[in-house]
Order: sequence, then C-alpha cells, then structure tokens
Amino acid sequence: MPIQVQPTASGFGAEVSGVDLRQPLTEAQYAEIEAALARHGVLSFRDQPIEDEQQEQLIRWFGPPNATAAQLNNSRMTNPYFYDVSNVDEKGEIMSEEHERRLYLQANLHWHTDMSMRQPPARVTILSARVLPEVDPPNTEFADMRAAWEALPAERQRELEGLRVEHSVYASRAKVGYTNFNEETRKLLPPSEKPLVRLHPGSGRRHFYMGAHASHVIGWPKEKGQQLLEELVEYATQPRFRYVHQWQPRDLLIWDDSCTLHRSRPFDDQKYRRELRWCSARELEPVV
Repeated sequence: MPIQVQPTASGFGAEVSGVDLRQPLTEAQYAEIEAALARHGVLSFRDQPIEDEQQEQLIRWFGPPNATAAQLNNSRMTNPYFYDVSNVDEKGEIMSEEHERRLYLQANLHWHTDMSMRQPPARVTILSARVLPEVDPPNTEFADMRAAWEALPAERQRELEGLRVEHSVYASRAKVGYTNFNEETRKLLPPSEKPLVRLHPGSGRRHFYMGAHASHVIGWPKEKGQQLLEELVEYATQPRFRYVHQWQPRDLLIWDDSCTLHRSRPFDDQKYRRELRWCSARELEPVV
C-alpha cells in the first residue's frame, strides 16, 4: 500500500497511513514523509507499536540524534538519545506530586519548541505513545509559526525582522520553579542566540522561532524583551493557528521543530499513567 497523507482542513497537521514504522524505511518512503512534513509541519501515524531501537532508526533518517543530559529527571532511560516523558518514577510507580522530575516536566505545559537552546537546535522530533491514561488522555497542541508570521501586517513584520533572542533551558524551567541542574547539563546546554524570524528551507516560508526557552531579546532591556516574546507567543498560538492531536494508543507523532510550537495539556497524573518516548534529530548547521 502506498503512503497516504490526509491533511487537516487548514493544511497544518496531517495523518499519514500506509507505512509500518517498525520496518526500515525505503528511500522513497522517507522522501514522501519528509515532503509531507515540510508541507504540513506535524504528522500523526496511528497504530504504530514501535520499540526504542526502531524509533532510533527512524529518527536517524532526519539527522543526527540529540543526546540528552544524564541527570535525575531522565534516569529511567538507558539510551542517551531518548527522553522519558512520563509520570512514572524509577521504580515504575506513578510519581508523587513532590517528585523532582514531575516539576521539571511541568514546563512542557508551556508553548515551546524542542531543543531551541541547543546549537544546532532540533529539526525534527518523534514522540511515541507507549502507555496512555485509560480515561481522557491529554491532547498535545501545536501552533503553526509560518501561518502566524504570514498573518502579520507587513509593517509589523519589518519591525520584528532582524531581532535576535537568547534561548535557555533555564528560562523555561524557571517558569515552573525548577533550578536543580547538574554540571553536565550546564556544560551541555549553555544559552544560545537565535534569530526571532527564520526561513524554513523545506517550504521557503518565513516563520517565528520562539517559545518558552526564549528568554529575552538581545540588546533590549530584559523586561521589555520578555514582554514582547510573551505577546508574540500569545498571538501566534491562537486557535486559528493550531492543530490539536487527540492521542490514541500506539500513536506516533513526527513534527518540525523549526516552524512549530507545541505544548502538553494537563491530566490527572496522580491517578493515571502516561508514558511517551521522545527523541529528536538536530539541524546539520548552527543557526546564526
């Protein structure tokens, strides 16, 4: 069966069928998926009971995988390229409200793009549903930074062109009160500068590049820059720019980090288990 791509009405987000991601991709299949990703930004694949080894093979098609920092908030993972997006502790039990990793993951409720603090940053993320809550699994919401930029008046675009922004994992975690980073993480994840507006190579469209990791505007008073970024994120994540993914068991998502923002939605994490497996591929060149 050939790969089939069913886009949403807006064209942001699409469901892909006709491929078993447990099997190695062919060059032709990868080309089709890459083209759909460049066009739609977010791709969902239903009923993909994938394992870690298969997921790692899949992410390597999109670029070199990002290694994660070896610190306590990821201690269940033995593969350095995977992150444990779950509410399960080291003993396999639901984390308490006071658990440190639970606090760390609360930052995922804010609009962000993965690894924007890295240099080079993430280009593509893959997220696999391994265990979902039995009742009302929380959605993941995405926002289209290309459409948001294009909806701005030309005069406003000219005002924002050329601005540069500092990105830092410490900025995003400070929003939830998390500060306990070890030395390895601080060496691996120093703050970095990125342009506020970038050109998306796959589509030739310009887009915002911001989110919770974006701390402030370079060369501006810090409070003024923070206020601008907050205003822009609020504007760019309006419902008209969103795709909302409603999770089903064994779903797998692939999205383009450069031109999207995303956030998780809350659920009763003291009652239901949720285990998602995350990995990402970085861009080949630093963003300057």
